[in-house]
Amino acid sequence: MVEERGGATVSEAPVRAARDLSLDINTAQIPRLKSLTGIGDHYAKKIVDGRPYHHRDELLTREILPEFIYCRIMDRLVAGQS
Repeated sequence: MVEERGGATVSEAPVRAARDLSLDINTAQIPRLKSLTGIGDHYAKKIVDGRPYHHRDELLTREILPEFIYCRIMDRLVAGQS
């Protein structure tokens, strides 16, 4: 039996934690984007101006971010669809 913690099972906790760390590039505001490693005013504005995104890798294919920056932060990015 799995112990309950605040409505979530223990086995769901890592999944929820990972989801909470994810940043949706379609909705995140500039200050939140700038909290990512390597993202300053310039790249944050490029990300916002390039919306909407269907996949996070469009930041590379559309030349929004250089590969070395994208590789550092890609695990934290999602491109949510509304």
